[in-house]
Amino acid sequence: MTEEEYLSLPEEKPYLEYVDGVVLQKPMANFDHLRLAGELVTELVLYGRRSGGVSGPEGRAKMGELPNYRIPDVSYWAPGRPAGDDTLPTLAVEVRSRDQTMTELRQKCRQYRQAGIDVCWLIDPKSRTVEVFEGRLVKEPRLSSRFLPDFELSLDDLFRVLD
Repeated sequence: MTEEEYLSLPEEKPYLEYVDGVVLQKPMANFDHLRLAGELVTELVLYGRRSGGVSGPEGRAKMGELPNYRIPDVSYWAPGRPAGDDTLPTLAVEVRSRDQTMTELRQKCRQYRQAGIDVCWLIDPKSRTVEVFEGRLVKEPRLSSRFLPDFELSLDDLFRVLD
């Protein structure tokens, strides 16, 4: 499929990504996925009110000149970074769905970083872990980033929505 054909598809669920000329359907989110993504959107909206920037769910990003189009589960654009249709966010968040492997999502996070996204958080609801891709892989008890000054969310607080 061509880029033009992909971009002419209706923007409705299930969302479709475009990778190396192939259209891929995003997995349908289960309830745990939905609650974690919702919690992160809420925290990032509150952060944006204090610090500036824009955040939201399911924002499509154009990656590279091939091009590829990916749809992170949650995105945040820092103040001063172009935000809008198909722009690269500062932060991309992927929440693992039941049918996804951590290996494939790690590769997706690496692709985000190579395309120019500053940081990617990979969240696994099953193991209640987060992997942070920010120059190097980091595992910590809280979410933070040098690209989101003064943002901090403990993993206990994040995963509390699953209890």
